[in-house]
Amino acid sequence: MKNARQFDAELFGRMGVFTAKLYADVSRDFIGKQYEFMGTSKYEGIKNLSEKMNQVYWRETLLRVYWAAALNLMRHQRWQAGCASAFNAPANLLSFAANLRGLVEGALDANYSLAPVPFTLAGNRMMIESALEGRLEELFIAKELEERLIHFVYARKTGKGDGATNPASHTALKPKDYRNAIGLPAEDRVSFSSLYDELCGLCHPTAYSLAFLWDQTTRGDAYTIHITGGEDDARIRALCQKFEKTIELAMSLSVTVSALCLKTLNWFSLPEVRCTSIERWNFDDVPAWKKVRAMLSEGVAQ
Repeated sequence: MKNARQFDAELFGRMGVFTAKLYADVSRDFIGKQYEFMGTSKYEGIKNLSEKMNQVYWRETLLRVYWAAALNLMRHQRWQAGCASAFNAPANLLSFAANLRGLVEGALDANYSLAPVPFTLAGNRMMIESALEGRLEELFIAKELEERLIHFVYARKTGKGDGATNPASHTALKPKDYRNAIGLPAEDRVSFSSLYDELCGLCHPTAYSLAFLWDQTTRGDAYTIHITGGEDDARIRALCQKFEKTIELAMSLSVTVSALCLKTLNWFSLPEVRCTSIERWNFDDVPAWKKVRAMLSEGVAQ
């Protein structure tokens, strides 16, 4: 009997195996962690102490980065495991499509929220360190960073009357908006759109979600309906082959961004966000990490 790792390899190739192994390794560092955040009223009650306010603000910001990176890996793992489970005999095309759709949507959401994070932290490393040490006198906040982190954890679909009570950061974007906002080349945006449309067709109660279960032969104006077994296994394989590069990109957009957040956090003197296991993973060939690491090393302010 095949194990989950073998299904990851069959469905998603080397990237599937990589993401599954990375999660299994690094999740040992963050599952069970507990962080406490200061209440708004207490924080705003700190008077004439920019050093203390900076210290609290940046400690909690780094905690939020760790929190978001961990949650993203945990969610991704569940979608990927769902795909593998749906491929296990008896294969289930509809279940697979629902899980893959969740994986793709989650990847774009995570990249939108977390991709800028390592660069912001790296570019302001020296000031953040001064804040953590309680030495930074001038109040220093990163509003955009803060909004993206809040958006990732709290954003949801809101109704027409929610705007007055919920900040914009709590409103989830549409899948196409995430897809268009993360700077993908036009070719990749089109490919993501095609994959998403196909998955939606299977997940929604439409003719497309039924078509694989029957076929029709015609003779003149008469026809015969044949209810088939669906051939779910073959159709899942065909879907993965058709969108191989796009699915691989989705996995990279999701898992790599979490890994880079965790690796960046390891450069800061805050023990609570240390992830020892991520250092066993080499990202030296990832262009984004090369740039972030150079910024961290130089302490360049952006």
